[in-house]
Formats: sequence, structure tokens, C-alpha cells
Amino acid sequence: MYFLWFNTALTKTKQITFTIMKARFRDSMTWLHTWAGLVVGWILFAVFLTGTLAYFQFEITQWMLPDAKQNATPEQAVAQAQGYLQEHAPDSPGWSITLPDERSPITTVFWRDPNANNGRGFEFAVLDGDGKKIEQRETRGGNFLYRFHFDLHYMPVFIARWLVGICAMLMLIAIVTGVVIHKKIFKDFFTFQLGKGPRSWLDGHTITSVLALPFHFMITYTGLVTLMLMYMSSAVSLSYGDRGEFFNDLQSQPPTLQASGESTNLNDLQELYFKSREDIKGNPIRLAQVSHPGDTNATVTFYEAPTQSLMSDYTTLTYSAVTGEQLHVQPVENSAELTRRTMIGLHAGRFADTQLRWLYFFSGILGTLMIATGLVLWFEKRRKKLQDSGNLSFGHYLVSGLNAGFIIGLPLAVATYFLSNRLLPVAADNRAELEIAWFFFGWLLMVCYPLLRGAKKTWRDGALLNGLAYLSLPFISFITVDRHLLNYQYPRDWPLFGMDISFILTAAAFLGLTWYLFRKWNSKETQNDVER
Repeated sequence: MYFLWFNTALTKTKQITFTIMKARFRDSMTWLHTWAGLVVGWILFAVFLTGTLAYFQFEITQWMLPDAKQNATPEQAVAQAQGYLQEHAPDSPGWSITLPDERSPITTVFWRDPNANNGRGFEFAVLDGDGKKIEQRETRGGNFLYRFHFDLHYMPVFIARWLVGICAMLMLIAIVTGVVIHKKIFKDFFTFQLGKGPRSWLDGHTITSVLALPFHFMITYTGLVTLMLMYMSSAVSLSYGDRGEFFNDLQSQPPTLQASGESTNLNDLQELYFKSREDIKGNPIRLAQVSHPGDTNATVTFYEAPTQSLMSDYTTLTYSAVTGEQLHVQPVENSAELTRRTMIGLHAGRFADTQLRWLYFFSGILGTLMIATGLVLWFEKRRKKLQDSGNLSFGHYLVSGLNAGFIIGLPLAVATYFLSNRLLPVAADNRAELEIAWFFFGWLLMVCYPLLRGAKKTWRDGALLNGLAYLSLPFISFITVDRHLLNYQYPRDWPLFGMDISFILTAAAFLGLTWYLFRKWNSKETQNDVER
């Protein structure tokens, strides 16, 4: 009898202990999830949104370069670029030629000016289908949005990438802990309730989390992998001493020949381009780099373009630019390096066709909304309780205002960036930097707006400003540029048409949000008046 009583008591004690430990574990995970997401939430929101837009960075660049009307094939572009560079940069120590493809029909040439005062002196030109420089509006296009999502622009690159990396690590923690603490995460997915205060924000947070949960894991983890060599630089230095040896282990590097000082004529780069295509079984070439053009030791290196295959060989081929002799050919054979590059390709969606890029895009939008709803949820869960007790502090009001300014302000910043491309004078000095300054001015305007109008009106007014800004973009193009919605030529201008339609749909979404907020808050104010 005593034994049975003791065994029963022991079993109950174990159950109680397990329940307590389980509750404490979930409480710990809840605390970790909340603060891991909140501390870096605003940066994560900016990174996610601009990174999502970057999936269409080449289409954005096309829209922001309306003067680039004619397209060239890659083989035509090689010959045209060689002719242009031999005329305008014959003494340069190096040329770089970015060839056109289906998504980016322009040819971009870079070279280094040896007479530049700053010691680097990089110059570039964009060529049309005839090989002539396009006297176009200077712009960073979609590349600015792509670079911003890991360089944060005005911040030193090293610091910015470390900051983004830390944010990504905390994002990964937040995703894992979010799955742990939501016991009914898939059940709650089907119980969305609109207009129920914190409950609605929680439902929205759950829905946007569940719909693209695998994508959130993938994009966060692979984002860390893209910059792993910077985060683990000390380990590389300790193991190898010389970082050059480390990179040689990953992939043998093309030969680097010193200039001989003897001048000679350069071989036909178009002929070498055809030869490189044969050597990699017809796969596309994205980039060609020429070292010491016009010298007897000149070399040209062709880089295989990312294809619709996730597991690309990433082959590089180096030839003598004088004799045409193949000097080096090397696919990536090191499994670790191939895995790293595959992760990078998976993160950037380089292999994706149009349909898959749209899936990436919508998944990224869901991730952006997940972060936004999480930030708002933190405040809303505390607002009612603290307001009733009179303990709602300045810090809580500050968080509420910053939530509104950052979340509604960043889409406005993007719209402002596009508007500046159309409204700034084409010949303005430092035009590309002025466009970027407009981007940050539009964002700063909404971040400061809550100081004047409060967080509630910032949401409403910001949604209206966004709607009007995006709606104006196609119509401003009618006035400012020759290529617009009424005279596009298809199929060449399908990307531009898609951009304009996306602007109109985005405007409709923000104007719909404005109508909903006006209706919701006006009805509450009317109800309060009746109760009084």
C-alpha cells in the first residue's frame, strides 16, 4: 500500500515539475521571441522590403533608364564594347564588360582611368544597341535597393554588413522561437478576425508567418551564408594566415600577368566570346574582364552567367587577349565553395524564371508584413492595459510613432525615389546621389510626422500619401519621358508595362487601406460621441 501511494505521488510530482518546466520554457521562448524581433525590427523591416524589391532590380533599372531604347545581342555587345573602350579608354589598365540578357538589355562598360587623382578613377558608360553611349539620366536604378538591403548606404560598409548580419541572426532566433511558442500556429491561421485590436494584429502576424514559413527560414539562413567569409575572417586568418591561399583552396584563381610594357593589337573579343561559349557547352556569359588591354600580356576572362539551374558550375575561362590561347578554365569543384555559391544563388533567386521570381517577391512581402505586424503587436498588447492604469510612458508613445513612421514611411521613400527619377533635371550634377537623397528625405518626413500629427494620423495620412505617390508615377511619365504606358513597344517593353501596372496596384492597395482607416476611426469617434 505504501509503495503504491509513493509511486502515485512520485508520478504526480514528475507531472507537475514537467508542467512547470514546460511553462517556464515557453515563457523564456516568448521573452526571447519578443525582444529578438523588437530590438532590430525596424532594420529588419527595411532589409526585407528593399531586398524583396531587389528581385526585380533589373526591371526597375530599365524603368529608370527610359532613354535606353535599343537592345543588342551579347555577341554584338562584345564587339561594340571593345570598339568603344579602344576609342575612349585605350590606356586603361583594365576593362569590365557586363553583357545584356533577357532581364537587362543594356551593355555596361567599366574602366579604370590611370590619370585619376583619387587613385581608383572608375568610369562607366551604358551603350545602346548601336554601341553608342546613352546620354541618359544618371541613376543607380534597382542596384541601389539591392545594395541598400545589406550596405545601408550612408553607413560604412563593414559596420553595415555586421549590423545586418546581427539582425539576421536575431531574425533566425525569432523565427525558431515563434514556432515554439505558438502551440496552435496552424489552427490560428484559419481564425483571422479583422478589427479586433491586438487579436487582429496577432492573427495577421500568424498568417504572414505561416504562409511563407519555409521561405523565411531559407532567406534568413542563406542571407547569413552570403557574408559568412566576413563574419568568420578570423577563423580564415588563423587557419591559413594568407587569405589568398584560402581562396585558392576554394577555387584556383585565373593567372595574373604583369604588363610587359610592349604594345600590340588586341584580339577580336567577339571571336574569343564565341570560343568561350563552345568551351562551356553554350551556357551564357554574363561578364568579360580584360587586363592590360593593348599589352602583349593582355588577358580576357569570361564568367559564366547564373542559369535556371540552381547547381551551376560557375565556370571562369581565361584567354590570352593577343593570341587567343586558353590560359585557364576552372569550374567550382570544391564542395564547400559550391555549396556556398548555391546558397547565395538561392538567396538572390539568380536561377529563378519570371514565375519563381514572383513567388520570391510575394513571399518577401509576407515576410515584410510579418515583421511590421510583430512591431505593431508589441505596442497594441500593452496599450490598453497601460492606458487604463495610466502607465503609458513616453517610451511607449515613441515606439508607436516610430512604428508608424518606419513602416508607412519606407514605401513612401521608394515612391519618392521613383518620382525623383522623373522630376529631377536630366543633366543635374550628381543626379544619382540626388535621387538617393530624395529616398531618405521621403522616409525622414514620415519618421518625423508622428511628432506633429501623432501615430494614428500618421498611419492614415501616410497611406494616403503612398497611394497618391504611386498612382502619379505612370501619369508623370506621360509628361517627362518618351516611353510611357500609351506608346510601349511589345514585347521589348513588357518589363516597363509591368512596372507601371505594379505602381497602379500598389496605389490601389494603399488607397484601400486609407479608406478602411478613415471608416474605422470615424465610426469609433461617432460611437464615442454617442456614448458621451
